[in-house]
Amino acid sequence: MLDMKGRKAVVAGGGRAAALKIQALLSGGAFVTVISPRKSAELEKWAAAGQIKWLRRAWQEGDARGAFLTFAATDDAELNTEIAGQVGPNQLVHIAGDYEQGDFILPAVLRRGRLTLSVSTGGASPGLARQIRNSLSDQLPEDTETWLEFLFQARRKIREKLHDPESKKKCFQKMMDPAFRQPERQAELLADVDGFIRVCLTDGTF
Repeated sequence: MLDMKGRKAVVAGGGRAAALKIQALLSGGAFVTVISPRKSAELEKWAAAGQIKWLRRAWQEGDARGAFLTFAATDDAELNTEIAGQVGPNQLVHIAGDYEQGDFILPAVLRRGRLTLSVSTGGASPGLARQIRNSLSDQLPEDTETWLEFLFQARRKIREKLHDPESKKKCFQKMMDPAFRQPERQAELLADVDGFIRVCLTDGTF
């Protein structure tokens, strides 16, 4: 998956296909410029919040200059092909509805805090990819986000104190115990990492 944080992306189009691309880019922390004369409540909302730069006009040659990613997502297939042809050799382009002519395929992405799940059908059916993503989302426990944040914090603290791979492995396995899904147990571990490490290395209980 591409890290888009702080990178420039240009989206040509203001319809549903473009909106899906924009939402994904914003979630990834990209700087998004949208080029479309089409009125859209979603574009209005994002522009008003300062989340996107919206050029309310038709595409012009040179609009892709400086972009890491360019999305040709207008309702005009011929224009999309033309836009793709204007992208430079060191830039990537995605053509809505014609993934074979582009440089990459957009997966359906699910984000929950530190968890990122990506589902792709290789361009066969983006709609099915979204259905699978939504199904996976429904199956995730409600505490997934806080649970992962705890694991991240605990792992970082343990790595600061231990250097032996086997010792770290024991502690990492121990903190996966279902008991540590309870907020109070998480707080106890984070407050006494040294005690937790001693227990792990002596096969005791914490």
